[in-house]
Amino acid sequence: MITGSRSALPPPGADQQFNTAFAPDYAKKAIRLTAAFLDAVKDNARVKLTFHFWSGATATYYVTKSGSTVTGTTS
Repeated sequence: MITGSRSALPPPGADQQFNTAFAPDYAKKAIRLTAAFLDAVKDNARVKLTFHFWSGATATYYVTKSGSTVTGTTS
């Protein structure tokens, strides 16, 4: 499950589906945001993503898209 800022993303469940908007990269121990997800992010909007894992743990990540450039950070 992924949650995010309502103003910069489509409504929950719309384009935020596992393996559609984001997918795990088990080999790299990472989460990959897909082009479909990033296309839905508004330009120059800082998006707060919260990933919820089966263990109960959460991870927060911030993404900003400016044109074709996407940057991300944990703070």
